[in-house]
Amino acid sequence: MKDILNAGWLQSLIGTLIAWYLKFCYATTRWQSEGRDEVEKVWQGKGPVVLMFWHERLHLGHASWPLGIAQPVAVLSSTSKFGDIIVRVTDSFGRHSIRGSSAKKTNLAKDKRGAQAFRDMLRWIRDGKCAATTPDGPRGPSRVMTDGSLKLSQMTGAQLVCLGQSTRRYLEFNTWDRMRLPLPFTRGAMVWKVLPPVPADLAPEAFELRRKEAEDVLSAATDRADHLVGAPKGIAGGAHTGWEDRYGPESAGETVQ
Repeated sequence: MKDILNAGWLQSLIGTLIAWYLKFCYATTRWQSEGRDEVEKVWQGKGPVVLMFWHERLHLGHASWPLGIAQPVAVLSSTSKFGDIIVRVTDSFGRHSIRGSSAKKTNLAKDKRGAQAFRDMLRWIRDGKCAATTPDGPRGPSRVMTDGSLKLSQMTGAQLVCLGQSTRRYLEFNTWDRMRLPLPFTRGAMVWKVLPPVPADLAPEAFELRRKEAEDVLSAATDRADHLVGAPKGIAGGAHTGWEDRYGPESAGETVQ
């Protein structure tokens, strides 16, 4: 059974099915946005970018960054077999994959190519491109930002883009981050907040203040996206499949085609 699950053809099939499902959800979602004018200036500037969204909204990330308009984007994927599937999903959306992840705290000696992945990310960003990150992943705690994304900005001069995303209908998994999987035929929201690059000479105390500020901004953007579509924020407990006609008109934000 393990050999079957590790088979390349099966991983390719699973990745393809996931990509098809997400594309179907994105296409049937009625999107609105706030702060899009801010991020459009970043896209037009063609400079380096670090995009951040919480791990719990990972399955919404591919809906956000437009090909052909914005900077090319790279996504960090683990070196595990599941990471192989994620790479196939990433490829289907026209994104670049960089492989590697941090070692588990219980086995720090096990090499997972984390240091090399960080160097690969630096090279990618310095070429004027975008790195998409989940700064509380891959193991949490949820919505606690680690230093990695800010270090990428500090070492490259990249702007920080915080993205909060939500959909009215979703399935919620019983995971450490209460990850949400979107459902089709619903309302969705993207809330953008652009932060300046982290200065290269920032003192440790000031860096911590900047980290906490970015953490708060990203959480606020995510909560705002929940509010726009009428979804609960930070809840637990399985499926949430209420219909959008229970809520008022989409007066806030603009429709994204």
